Amino acid sequence: MSTDGMLSTHRLDNGLDLVFLDQSRQIAADRWYVCITVQISIPVEKKWFRQGAVDDLKFQDMLHVLGNTVFFEQKKDRNFVSADEKDNLIKEICKNTLETTRHYFARDDFAAKTILKQYTEKHRHLKS
Repeated sequence: MSTDGMLSTHRLDNGLDLVFLDQSRQIAADRWYVCITVQISIPVEKKWFRQGAVDDLKFQDMLHVLGNTVFFEQKKDRNFVSADEKDNLIKEICKNTLETTRHYFARDDFAAKTILKQYTEKHRHLKS
């Protein structure tokens, strides 16, 4: 996980950390491309799965395919933002994201669903 441009970190009820990264860049004299990345680092651990949901063999394959950590990322961006609006827009994006998605990211099954989704996608990619 990158710490470059880190704006804030929020501990979620499920023990994961929601991180806001500022990846904005100037595109003209007074214009900006504003890009905020929401990132959650998820350790690939059996504790995320309900008893019996993933057997030991499948879990070992998950570790082999995914490694020890997966990342959930979501980008929020706006183009051609004036320099005097940039900071307020960044604050607004972070505030709105926390208000609308924090509950979902904090769910007990969020980590398991994210791990399984990435495992399925990588498995499909490896077979093609």
